[in-house]
Amino acid sequence: MMIPAAPAAANSVAAALLILVTTLSSPPSDIPVLEVVKVYGHLASSDCYGAVAPRGSSCQLTLEQVVDILGFTSPQHSAISQQEFYQRIQESPFQWPLKPYGIEKSLTKTATMNKGAETRVYMDELERRGLYDKRNPTGPLPTSLRPKLNQQLGQEGVDPVVVDRVFKAINGGSGGDLTVERLKEAFQGQDALDYYSFLDLIGKESIVWPE
Repeated sequence: MMIPAAPAAANSVAAALLILVTTLSSPPSDIPVLEVVKVYGHLASSDCYGAVAPRGSSCQLTLEQVVDILGFTSPQHSAISQQEFYQRIQESPFQWPLKPYGIEKSLTKTATMNKGAETRVYMDELERRGLYDKRNPTGPLPTSLRPKLNQQLGQEGVDPVVVDRVFKAINGGSGGDLTVERLKEAFQGQDALDYYSFLDLIGKESIVWPE
C-alpha cells in the first residue's frame, strides 16, 4: 500500500518547480555587453548617417537591412519564429559597431571619427585573443584589427539566450512569431536605430558592463 505524500512535502516540491519554471522563462537580468554588441553587429548595416562606415565596421540598424536579413522581402515570408530569428542572425556577417558621435548634426561625423562601441570591451577582446599588445609601440592600430576580431567573433556565434531577449524586445515582449508590422513598431516610425537606441530597446538595466 502506497503512503500518500505529506501535504507539506508536496507543497515544497510544487513551490520548487514553480521557481524553476519562472527562472527559466524569465528574461536574463545579467546580459554581458559583449553579447549585445555581437547581436547588434550581426544585424547592423554599414549605413552611417548618410555616410558609409569604415571597413570592418557596422553603424546603423536600418529597417531595410533587418527586413532583408530576416527574409521578409520574400512574399512567402510574412512572419518569423524565434528559432528562425536566431538562425538568420547566425548566418549574417558580424562587424563591430561604431558608437554614435555626438548628437543631431554631429552624428554625420560618426564614420569619420571611427570610434567603436564599447571601446574597453573591444580592447580587452583584442588582448585576450593575442591580437594586440599595448606594450608594443610598433604594433598595429587597434582599429585596423577589427576584421580579424570580427572573424573570430562571427565564428563563435551568438548567445541564444540573449537573442531570445532581443527577439522579445523587438516583438513587444511576445515569444510568438515576429511580423513585419511588429518590427516596424519597434522602430517607432524611424528608418534606422543606432547602437544607443538598441540598448534602450532591450533595456540597459539588464546589461552588465566591465567594472
